[in-house]
Amino acid sequence: MYQEILNHKKGMALWWAGHNGWIIKSGDLLVSTDILLDYDKRALPSSIKAEDLAKELDISFITHYHKDHFNRSTSKILVEKSNCLFVMPESCLDIANELGIPQDRIIIAKPREPFEIMGIQVKPLRAIHGNANFAIYSQANLQDVGYHLTIDGKTFLQPGDSYLLEDHLFLKHVDVLFFSPTEHNMYIDRSVILINTLNPDYIFPQHHSTVIVNESTRFWAKGYHHEVKLRLSQALQERYYIMKQGDKVKIFQE
Repeated sequence: MYQEILNHKKGMALWWAGHNGWIIKSGDLLVSTDILLDYDKRALPSSIKAEDLAKELDISFITHYHKDHFNRSTSKILVEKSNCLFVMPESCLDIANELGIPQDRIIIAKPREPFEIMGIQVKPLRAIHGNANFAIYSQANLQDVGYHLTIDGKTFLQPGDSYLLEDHLFLKHVDVLFFSPTEHNMYIDRSVILINTLNPDYIFPQHHSTVIVNESTRFWAKGYHHEVKLRLSQALQERYYIMKQGDKVKIFQE
């Protein structure tokens, strides 16, 4: 993956690093979301080393403080071996301080308060975290975020860990959708509602096939991405990408 990132010079492309970890490159700009590279519960090793990613990464977007999203060991390497900026909600600040992230490298994202960074239009969205048995997480808070990003005129939605909210449906359309069809996120029916409403050009299930699934992790580690695809129209199925870790998709080529 690292060599592919270096070699990609024209147009826009993305790579799946597993879980909610996406790496997006447009021109010379390289950003990631919830990058999870070093984790003891991974079923497979990462397809890129944190040390290599650190050489190129410009921005690390983080949705919330859970270790499978704000990964401590990966972020620590990014702090020490890169100059990347960290965009995160206020709920992550205690962890950021523990990791020694300098204040001038932290951008706070607050729900419904848009801003611009390195030419990217960032619209932080509310995220309400779920739990087992389709219940709202007892420690869910109103600081966690998802991200609606506009990069070189193209829009991306990374909801983070969240139930389906009107905030998502109000977007009406995004070019690239990342979504999590797990029991503690949008599961099957709500994922289908989101996809049908937004009618994306590219549809990427996430939060699956990364972490070892057992009785204690099933509600958050098992994705129902195949079941979602079966409920979509033929036109939407043709835009639906079930990725393997390390896979690359070129998007918006001229």
